[in-house]
Amino acid sequence: MLDIASRNGNAAAELRRMMRRAAHAVMATTAYDHKQVGDGWPVTSMVVPAAHIDGSPILLISDLADHTRHLQNDPRLSLLFTDGNIDPGRIDTDNARLTIFGRAAVADHVPETRQRYLQAHPDATQYADFADFGFYHVMVEAVYWVGGFGKQRRLKGDQFIIDGCQSLIAGHDDVIEHMNIDHADAIADIVEHFTDQDKNDGWKMVAIDCDGMDLECNSADSRPLRIEFIETIRSPGDARDILVEMCKKARAQMA
Repeated sequence: MLDIASRNGNAAAELRRMMRRAAHAVMATTAYDHKQVGDGWPVTSMVVPAAHIDGSPILLISDLADHTRHLQNDPRLSLLFTDGNIDPGRIDTDNARLTIFGRAAVADHVPETRQRYLQAHPDATQYADFADFGFYHVMVEAVYWVGGFGKQRRLKGDQFIIDGCQSLIAGHDDVIEHMNIDHADAIADIVEHFTDQDKNDGWKMVAIDCDGMDLECNSADSRPLRIEFIETIRSPGDARDILVEMCKKARAQMA
């Protein structure tokens, strides 16, 4: 279960991590020209979001889906994320869940939005360019977390989303290239110290965001690896500083 008292005391960061871990979400939209219910009826569907560098959700959805038509008429939505797998055979009030309230904006012509989604979901490249599919960026207005009976937290959108990280978005690819070309040894040492994976598997950084980094390796038995940062970053300079700090901790332990 999510520990709302995070390592760095940042509740919003822990909620963003919960969202990033989720394999899918339930989305609620307002019906428009629906074949079964009248306009204004609440309708839910399952979607596979990704999280942008600042923590805002990204969607790739088809114009053929009811929920896309609903959003084109009324961009308001809510997304429900759960922490871990819920057993449908029993009721467990201790299952953590996170609801994000926001508005969907078309983002087909925003390259970093597309890039971020496809980094998180590489299989989506098979249909991302179909004429009926489009990318949407969710502008978060409010967040509601329930961690079990009597445990809840409410945040405004600007408390959940990281501001001032445009330089990290713009410099994302340069950070990745620099780390993989010049500091592969540092990545390996960080993997060894902060995870239980083999540092010699040829790990490479594939993405970085305000809360952590995503790695992959050449081993057929390994899955993509997520390493969380101990504090929030906003710029390439912040990324350099936190990676240097993590590398120093890893090498101090090995000394």
